[in-house]
Amino acid sequence: MATEHQDNDKIETAPSLTKRGAARRRLAKAGMGAGVLATLESKSAMASMVCRAPSGSLSNGLATSHYGTKAPACNGLSPGYWKQPQHAWPVSRDLKFTDVFYGTPGTNCPVRAASYDGDKCYRPGSYGCAKLEDMLNPQPFDTNNVGMHLVAAYLNVQQKLVGFLDLTDLQTMWSELQTTGRYCPTAGVYWDNAQVANYLASIHD
Repeated sequence: MATEHQDNDKIETAPSLTKRGAARRRLAKAGMGAGVLATLESKSAMASMVCRAPSGSLSNGLATSHYGTKAPACNGLSPGYWKQPQHAWPVSRDLKFTDVFYGTPGTNCPVRAASYDGDKCYRPGSYGCAKLEDMLNPQPFDTNNVGMHLVAAYLNVQQKLVGFLDLTDLQTMWSELQTTGRYCPTAGVYWDNAQVANYLASIHD
Protein backbone atom coordinates (compact mmCIF):
# COMPACT_ATOMS: atom_id res chain seq x y z
CA MET A 1 0.00 0.00 0.00
CA ALA A 2 1.43 3.36 -0.98
CA THR A 3 2.26 5.75 1.81
CA GLU A 4 3.18 9.42 1.81
CA HIS A 5 6.35 10.80 3.38
CA GLN A 6 5.96 14.52 3.79
CA ASP A 7 7.19 17.27 6.12
CA ASN A 8 4.68 20.10 5.75
CA ASP A 9 7.13 22.60 7.21
CA LYS A 10 9.63 22.02 4.44
CA ILE A 11 7.74 21.41 1.21
CA GLU A 12 4.72 22.51 -0.71
CA THR A 13 2.23 19.77 -1.48
CA ALA A 14 0.68 19.41 -4.89
CA PRO A 15 -2.60 21.34 -5.12
CA SER A 16 -6.03 19.79 -4.93
CA LEU A 17 -7.64 20.15 -8.32
CA THR A 18 -11.08 20.45 -6.74
CA LYS A 19 -10.18 23.57 -4.73
CA ARG A 20 -9.23 26.16 -7.28
CA GLY A 21 -8.51 29.04 -4.93
CA ALA A 22 -6.27 27.09 -2.59
CA ALA A 23 -4.57 25.47 -5.57
CA ARG A 24 -3.68 28.80 -7.15
CA ARG A 25 -2.14 30.05 -3.88
CA ARG A 26 -0.02 26.94 -3.46
CA LEU A 27 1.04 26.92 -7.09
CA ALA A 28 2.07 30.54 -6.85
CA LYS A 29 4.27 29.69 -3.88
CA ALA A 30 5.79 26.81 -5.83
CA GLY A 31 6.46 29.03 -8.84
CA MET A 32 3.95 27.34 -11.16
CA GLY A 33 2.36 29.49 -13.84
CA ALA A 34 -1.32 29.95 -14.58
CA GLY A 35 -0.99 27.93 -17.77
CA VAL A 36 0.26 24.89 -15.86
CA LEU A 37 -2.54 25.22 -13.33
CA ALA A 38 -5.13 25.40 -16.09
CA THR A 39 -3.70 22.26 -17.62
CA LEU A 40 -3.72 20.32 -14.37
CA GLU A 41 -7.27 21.43 -13.58
CA SER A 42 -8.80 20.77 -17.00
CA LYS A 43 -7.27 19.80 -20.30
CA SER A 44 -10.28 21.27 -22.10
CA ALA A 45 -9.42 24.72 -20.76
CA MET A 46 -6.20 24.77 -22.78
CA ALA A 47 -6.09 26.02 -26.37
CA SER A 48 -3.32 23.55 -27.20
CA MET A 49 -1.49 20.58 -25.78
CA VAL A 50 1.23 20.93 -23.18
CA CYS A 51 4.57 20.29 -24.86
CA ARG A 52 6.95 20.19 -21.91
CA ALA A 53 8.16 17.67 -19.37
CA PRO A 54 6.69 18.21 -15.89
CA SER A 55 9.82 19.80 -14.43
CA GLY A 56 10.27 22.05 -17.45
CA SER A 57 6.69 23.26 -17.43
CA LEU A 58 6.90 24.09 -13.74
CA SER A 59 10.13 26.05 -13.94
CA ASN A 60 9.89 27.69 -17.34
CA GLY A 61 6.24 27.89 -18.27
CA LEU A 62 4.75 26.62 -21.49
CA ALA A 63 5.99 29.14 -24.05
CA THR A 64 7.81 27.66 -27.04
CA SER A 65 10.54 30.28 -26.60
CA HIS A 66 11.94 28.07 -23.83
CA TYR A 67 12.71 25.24 -26.27
CA GLY A 68 15.63 26.95 -27.96
CA THR A 69 16.08 26.80 -31.72
CA LYS A 70 13.88 23.76 -32.30
CA ALA A 71 10.82 22.64 -30.39
CA PRO A 72 10.63 18.92 -29.51
CA ALA A 73 8.00 16.76 -31.15
CA CYS A 74 4.55 17.43 -29.72
CA ASN A 75 2.13 15.30 -31.73
CA GLY A 76 0.83 12.91 -29.10
CA LEU A 77 -2.11 10.71 -30.02
CA SER A 78 -4.90 9.72 -27.64
CA PRO A 79 -5.70 6.36 -26.02
CA GLY A 80 -8.72 6.22 -28.33
CA TYR A 81 -6.41 6.32 -31.34
CA TRP A 82 -3.97 3.71 -30.08
CA LYS A 83 -6.65 1.18 -29.12
CA GLN A 84 -8.02 0.97 -32.65
CA PRO A 85 -6.74 -2.26 -34.25
CA GLN A 86 -6.07 -0.66 -37.65
CA HIS A 87 -3.39 1.60 -36.20
CA ALA A 88 0.11 0.12 -36.13
CA TRP A 89 2.05 0.15 -32.87
CA PRO A 90 5.78 0.84 -32.43
CA VAL A 91 5.94 -2.13 -30.01
CA SER A 92 4.24 -5.51 -29.72
CA ARG A 93 0.58 -5.43 -28.71
CA ASP A 94 1.31 -8.47 -26.56
CA LEU A 95 3.48 -6.50 -24.12
CA LYS A 96 2.13 -6.58 -20.60
CA PHE A 97 1.83 -3.45 -18.51
CA THR A 98 4.39 -4.82 -16.05
CA ASP A 99 6.82 -5.49 -18.92
CA VAL A 100 7.22 -1.72 -19.16
CA PHE A 101 6.15 -0.29 -15.80
CA TYR A 102 6.88 -1.13 -12.18
CA GLY A 103 4.73 -3.91 -10.78
CA THR A 104 4.39 -7.60 -10.08
CA PRO A 105 3.03 -9.78 -12.90
CA GLY A 106 -0.37 -11.15 -12.00
CA THR A 107 -1.22 -14.75 -11.24
CA ASN A 108 -4.57 -16.49 -11.69
CA CYS A 109 -5.65 -13.76 -14.11
CA PRO A 110 -9.16 -13.82 -15.62
CA VAL A 111 -9.48 -15.90 -18.76
CA ARG A 112 -9.23 -13.82 -21.93
CA ALA A 113 -11.82 -14.47 -24.63
CA ALA A 114 -10.73 -14.99 -28.22
CA SER A 115 -12.58 -11.81 -29.21
CA TYR A 116 -14.95 -9.22 -27.77
CA ASP A 117 -18.00 -7.70 -29.42
CA GLY A 118 -18.97 -4.04 -29.50
CA ASP A 119 -17.86 -2.07 -26.45
CA LYS A 120 -16.94 -5.17 -24.47
CA CYS A 121 -13.30 -5.70 -23.56
CA TYR A 122 -11.08 -7.85 -21.39
CA ARG A 123 -11.22 -7.00 -17.68
CA PRO A 124 -7.86 -8.00 -16.21
CA GLY A 125 -8.77 -6.93 -12.67
CA SER A 126 -5.31 -5.54 -11.93
CA TYR A 127 -2.30 -3.93 -13.55
CA GLY A 128 -0.42 -7.18 -13.11
CA CYS A 129 -2.80 -9.07 -15.40
CA ALA A 130 -3.18 -6.35 -18.04
CA LYS A 131 -1.57 -5.97 -21.43
CA LEU A 132 -0.75 -2.47 -22.58
CA GLU A 133 -3.68 -2.73 -24.97
CA ASP A 134 -6.09 -3.57 -22.14
CA MET A 135 -5.17 -0.37 -20.34
CA LEU A 136 -6.37 1.75 -23.26
CA ASN A 137 -9.91 0.91 -22.18
CA PRO A 138 -11.17 2.32 -18.88
CA GLN A 139 -10.58 -0.25 -16.16
CA PRO A 140 -12.28 -0.13 -12.74
CA PHE A 141 -8.98 -0.46 -10.89
CA ASP A 142 -7.24 2.30 -12.90
CA THR A 143 -7.90 5.35 -10.73
CA ASN A 144 -8.31 8.54 -12.80
CA ASN A 145 -7.32 6.50 -15.88
CA VAL A 146 -3.69 7.23 -15.03
CA GLY A 147 -2.57 3.88 -16.46
CA MET A 148 -4.50 4.53 -19.65
CA HIS A 149 -2.80 7.86 -20.26
CA LEU A 150 0.57 6.43 -19.22
CA VAL A 151 0.29 3.75 -21.93
CA ALA A 152 -0.71 6.34 -24.54
CA ALA A 153 2.27 8.49 -23.51
CA TYR A 154 4.57 5.45 -23.78
CA LEU A 155 3.37 4.67 -27.30
CA ASN A 156 3.73 8.32 -28.31
CA VAL A 157 7.31 8.36 -27.00
CA GLN A 158 8.17 5.10 -28.75
CA GLN A 159 6.66 6.41 -31.99
CA LYS A 160 8.68 9.63 -31.56
CA LEU A 161 5.51 11.69 -31.55
CA VAL A 162 6.51 13.18 -28.20
CA GLY A 163 10.06 14.47 -27.82
CA PHE A 164 10.02 16.15 -24.42
CA LEU A 165 9.64 12.93 -22.39
CA ASP A 166 11.42 9.60 -22.47
CA LEU A 167 10.64 6.15 -21.12
CA THR A 168 12.54 6.79 -17.89
CA ASP A 169 10.38 9.84 -17.16
CA LEU A 170 7.22 7.77 -17.50
CA GLN A 171 8.59 4.87 -15.48
CA THR A 172 9.61 7.27 -12.70
CA MET A 173 6.14 8.82 -12.57
CA TRP A 174 4.56 5.40 -12.20
CA SER A 175 7.09 4.00 -9.76
CA GLU A 176 6.83 7.01 -7.43
CA LEU A 177 3.04 6.91 -7.50
CA GLN A 178 3.04 3.23 -6.61
CA THR A 179 5.69 3.38 -3.90
CA THR A 180 4.96 6.75 -2.25
CA GLY A 181 1.48 7.72 -3.44
CA ARG A 182 2.74 10.85 -5.21
CA TYR A 183 5.12 12.02 -7.93
CA CYS A 184 7.76 14.72 -7.51
CA PRO A 185 8.18 16.63 -10.81
CA THR A 186 10.59 19.11 -9.23
CA ALA A 187 12.04 19.76 -5.79
CA GLY A 188 9.38 20.60 -3.21
CA VAL A 189 6.39 19.95 -5.50
CA TYR A 190 4.28 16.79 -5.38
CA TRP A 191 1.50 15.59 -7.65
CA ASP A 192 -1.10 13.04 -6.65
CA ASN A 193 -2.61 10.40 -8.91
CA ALA A 194 -5.21 12.75 -10.39
CA GLN A 195 -2.65 15.44 -11.21
CA VAL A 196 -0.33 12.98 -12.92
CA ALA A 197 -3.28 11.66 -14.94
CA ASN A 198 -4.29 15.20 -15.94
CA TYR A 199 -0.75 16.06 -16.99
CA LEU A 200 -0.49 12.91 -19.12
CA ALA A 201 -3.90 13.63 -20.65
CA SER A 202 -2.69 17.12 -21.58
CA ILE A 203 0.19 15.88 -23.77
CA HIS A 204 -1.92 14.15 -26.40
CA ASP A 205 -4.72 15.31 -28.69
